[in-house]
Amino acid sequence: MRCRRIGLRRKLVPYIEGQLVPLASRRLEKHLRRCPECRAEFARLRDGHRLAQRLSFLHPGDTPAAPAFAAFEIAEMNTQRRGGWFWQRWFDVLTMPRVVPVLAAIVVLQLALLLISNRTALIQGRGGAAMKPAALDISRFQTVSISDLPTNTLPHVATEGYVRDVRIDPEEKTLHFILSQRPEGPGPFVVCEIMNPGGIAVPREGSRVRVYGVARYDGQAGREWHELNPVLDIAVLKR
Repeated sequence: MRCRRIGLRRKLVPYIEGQLVPLASRRLEKHLRRCPECRAEFARLRDGHRLAQRLSFLHPGDTPAAPAFAAFEIAEMNTQRRGGWFWQRWFDVLTMPRVVPVLAAIVVLQLALLLISNRTALIQGRGGAAMKPAALDISRFQTVSISDLPTNTLPHVATEGYVRDVRIDPEEKTLHFILSQRPEGPGPFVVCEIMNPGGIAVPREGSRVRVYGVARYDGQAGREWHELNPVLDIAVLKR
């Protein structure tokens, strides 16, 4: 970032020539300790000042000695291009015949590790919140009938019923269905929500299933129903 302390930058030359009062010198030194841009400018001015001190005094009409001005020009160029030479040296090292195969092998290894990590993340992402049946500890789930959910106080429950009204919420990217205690007609029900539809097989409407999930109550106006959200697993049962 460009340093905007123009007033302090203007004091660099007086500071180098010893013309600042002690208070101003201390203030400038404090700024130089935390501003790399001003430190670089200070180093450039200081080197130029030191070189200028070594030049002989010229009277009007004198011809300057070529070596002195040549040395000054070389010093100035080295100061401006110091960073460029640094990167040029690194480029020369990295393009050596013995180094190129090693760098190529490192790049291939990094790409392989990246592909493996992305594949693992993709597999985990497809599973999402839904747990695979082999990894699901069903002993943690208390079996509760749909009609008893209003009095249930346990978070993890398993309940059975018939699937109807399967739909997908395009905004939330979730799948919802109603699990009814009766195969037809009105009766107790619970709303089931699958957070990641790609992780659990979507049940067919009318099928009888056992749903494992987290029991909640949605008290929003117009809803006010019990739900299993998220659904962690679904087992299809025989009718």
